[in-house]
Amino acid sequence: MKMNFKTLLLMLFTVGISSACSENSVMNEAPIEVTNANTDINASDNTNDSTKTVSNPNLLFEDNFDTNGTPDKTKWTLCPKMAGDSWGNYFSNSYDQAYVSNGNLVLKAEKVNGVYKTGGVWSKGLFDFTYGKVEVRARLKTVQGGIPSIWLLDSSGIPSEGEIDIVEQFNNDNFVYHTVWNNYIIKYNKLDPIRSSTSKYNVGEYNTYTLNWTPEKLEYSVNGKIALTYPNLHLTNEATLQQWPFKKSSFIILNFTLSMGTTITDADLPGYMEVDWVRVTRTR
Repeated sequence: MKMNFKTLLLMLFTVGISSACSENSVMNEAPIEVTNANTDINASDNTNDSTKTVSNPNLLFEDNFDTNGTPDKTKWTLCPKMAGDSWGNYFSNSYDQAYVSNGNLVLKAEKVNGVYKTGGVWSKGLFDFTYGKVEVRARLKTVQGGIPSIWLLDSSGIPSEGEIDIVEQFNNDNFVYHTVWNNYIIKYNKLDPIRSSTSKYNVGEYNTYTLNWTPEKLEYSVNGKIALTYPNLHLTNEATLQQWPFKKSSFIILNFTLSMGTTITDADLPGYMEVDWVRVTRTR
């Protein structure tokens, strides 16, 4: 369902959506709500990162991917194949395309015996939260027709109920997208405040992608540089327009998708997203 709106995203940029955004003043924040139920890439160089392990009393969730093999099943399950839905059509339901190696979660997009197979994991049913700072350190090996993504979705699975795309990278672009989806945007086509932007990133290197989610704003950044701030407008007719559905628990999704209406260049395959670590902390 998510990917049915990606073409719209690219069209909106074409007609001149600005990447600048005014930020509302931050009000006192509500309490954190948390639910916690519970290789060919092997030679890649994951340089030591001093921020990989931290002692933080505000830590809600962390995975440093230190054990090779299957991702921690207390934190992640495979994204299921979703036939007919372009973002999930090629999920393999196999750990061959989603595995841990050399301190990274590796999400792989490839063609095996003539069949496209992609990897994705999510924390659905295992960890979700309301408000906090999400940080993901990752490196991309891009391909034409590939879309590595880091995003949040609430349990409804419906973008109009609140989808937060922390980062998406399309094809071999040297920039990434940050995007907000809600009923206000999808049904009523309200594009003020600005709800999408792009950022340059360090191609072929590790980058840290961050979302600071509070009751007042969604603030996106890349390597510490703010790229987009989407504010809560506190509309008097919020019940109808639903500009701020972002007060419900959401889970984390990490995936490498293929296609979405673009041409896949098989010669570029395989594509990878290597995730060094994922961290969610309280914000105050």
